[in-house]
Amino acid sequence: MSTIILGSASAARTAILHRAGIPFIQQPADIDEEALTVDSDPPPVQAQALATAKAHAVADLLISTDQAQQPTYVLAADSIFEFEGRPYGKPHRPEVARARWRAQRGKSGTLHTGHCIIAVLEESKHRVLQETVSATVTFANASDKVIDDYIATGEPLGVAGGFTLEGHGATMISSVHGDPNAVLGLSLRAVRELLERVDVDLTALWEANT
Repeated sequence: MSTIILGSASAARTAILHRAGIPFIQQPADIDEEALTVDSDPPPVQAQALATAKAHAVADLLISTDQAQQPTYVLAADSIFEFEGRPYGKPHRPEVARARWRAQRGKSGTLHTGHCIIAVLEESKHRVLQETVSATVTFANASDKVIDDYIATGEPLGVAGGFTLEGHGATMISSVHGDPNAVLGLSLRAVRELLERVDVDLTALWEANT
């Protein structure tokens, strides 16, 4: 039986896999995101680099601690928001989130989510598969008060671009062109197709989870 390891502490990615009926074990990756981000790289490249680094970190941990005795597939993802040609990660601070929202309201940007799956077989890394999925997000022309109220919830501080689709931020999104799950943090279509490339059938996983 195959084991899927989600190399992320993200509640959003966890919820996506649960809703899709995909059984998994969660093992957050321990990487220095700032050290791995090269400002000169295009935003999609940055997103993919972070996702791949997370997958490798978790795969290396599993191998070094003898936790990959059976076929194991490490899944990791990370997102970077691109607005007016510049990459944006998590704002972290209220003043940063406020400045970003005032700039992006009424406009559009692109959320890039990198995905990486590493097949760990016989306690070694056999395959490394990658895909970046992008979607365009258009923001409502929210007032300063609405923006301030949103920031006060704390929700936008720890997410790429300072917004989410599944929480309070959904009230400030006009449209999404592309895979909405990729904006949430994990493209299920990409996950299914990457797993198929390493001969893992999601249908069998659904049946095993019922």
